[in-house]
Amino acid sequence: MLFNSLAYMIFLPVVVILYWLMPFKWRAPLLLVASYFFYMFWKPIYGVLIFGLTLANYIFGFLIHRSQKNKGKWLAFALVVNLVTLGYFKYAYFTHDFLNSLFTTVGLHKIPNISWEIILPLGISFFVFEFIHYLVDIYRGDKPVKSFIEFALFPSFFPTQIAGPIKRYQDFVPQLREEHKLSADDFNRGVELIIFGLFKKVVLADMLAVLVDRCYAHPDMLTCADLWLATWAFAFQVLFDFGGYSDIARGSALLFGLKVPINFSVPYLSPSYNEFWRRWHITLSTWLRDYVFIALGGSRGGSVQTYRNLVITMVLGGLWHGAAFHFVVWGFYVGIVLALHRMWRQTVERSASLTQLTKTQAFLYFAIALTFITHSIGLVMFRATSMETASKMLAKMLFLQPAAEGLASWQPTIMNTNGALIYPIIPFALAAFWIIQVIVSKSKETPGITSVPKFLPRSLAPMFKPVYLAALVALLLVFAPDTSPAYIYFQF
Repeated sequence: MLFNSLAYMIFLPVVVILYWLMPFKWRAPLLLVASYFFYMFWKPIYGVLIFGLTLANYIFGFLIHRSQKNKGKWLAFALVVNLVTLGYFKYAYFTHDFLNSLFTTVGLHKIPNISWEIILPLGISFFVFEFIHYLVDIYRGDKPVKSFIEFALFPSFFPTQIAGPIKRYQDFVPQLREEHKLSADDFNRGVELIIFGLFKKVVLADMLAVLVDRCYAHPDMLTCADLWLATWAFAFQVLFDFGGYSDIARGSALLFGLKVPINFSVPYLSPSYNEFWRRWHITLSTWLRDYVFIALGGSRGGSVQTYRNLVITMVLGGLWHGAAFHFVVWGFYVGIVLALHRMWRQTVERSASLTQLTKTQAFLYFAIALTFITHSIGLVMFRATSMETASKMLAKMLFLQPAAEGLASWQPTIMNTNGALIYPIIPFALAAFWIIQVIVSKSKETPGITSVPKFLPRSLAPMFKPVYLAALVALLLVFAPDTSPAYIYFQF
């Protein structure tokens, strides 16, 4: 069931009404049943998968907590169970192809093809990461969840089940134990987030997808300017697609009086690549920091070890995004850039003149632009279907390959084809308005729609929010495409 589907628009209000009509003790069981219905709506058999993993990890949690001598062994076994399950569904084909390529290189016989179809269960990467967090924190000394219903609802909660945000059980489970009434603030905020999330997905992301898909399907036919435009369009497509999903997830949770973590914090205004990863997919970034980077030793072993840990962490993060070599290379690129930024930061700290320079407004704007361009270069590897394609595109974008005969590198041909750029014009204009609104309101929260711009007269301030939301709904109705592609992060 997709957030941007009619089924969800019927499903959500029904569950919300039943939730608030029921006695408190039945609310968590209702959400659990609704969450399994939501998940099994797509493929019923995978309800068995998430239930099986839930039951296993519930038992593992107690075994780890109660064991004294074998605590580490139980943790290792539990992690293997979770990672093997994830690996089978997500990396079986990738591993098969990699081994066949390796065996061919050294002159060995190929492995027989996998004779059955393996379909990736929606959300498996997200709820497996939540299980791993739970098990590791139990190992570190936290107490396991006693109620099976509360524990089962932790990974299966339908607003965050398919693509996050990745929750921490210490934050989520206690909310299930607090009896509360329907808050007008939570309800209003929840509805606003859902509307804004739908707008970002259906109007902005899906419109940009038309241009991005067209360009990335035939990169050889495009000029340097075309490829940069397409990549920047993809940068905003991902932001609006996944950011829209996260907004709807947070808004849906608020309708039940539950809070889930924020996932984006105006990342494209980040003045450094390190800060970018503190603002982008925040729950994954913090998970990788807490359960991979720190587990590898973090920054405790000196500069070389720190750089190594950064690169390994981001390579694993790239592999998490997809079972393909270009995701691994993208992760390696991200790790290298983060290591270079750490070197630069240490250099700045040792130089008074550089420290003073980095505090100027001119440097701030330069740093924001450089960070966005650096991120965009990585996105080429992320979006391209292979490293061969990505290499050719980057060579053209960075002037390492001549333009096609008769075409100047900076001649944007897609501007002249069937009005192709009409698709990003509206989204970019609205995106600019949204970013300006966030800046002028100095809001700490990303969606921005609850903050009234400072330049509005006080008398008009109360009118701004409903007018803005009404405009979003109107744009949804006018510009919504006939068919909407699935959320990008469903494939991860």
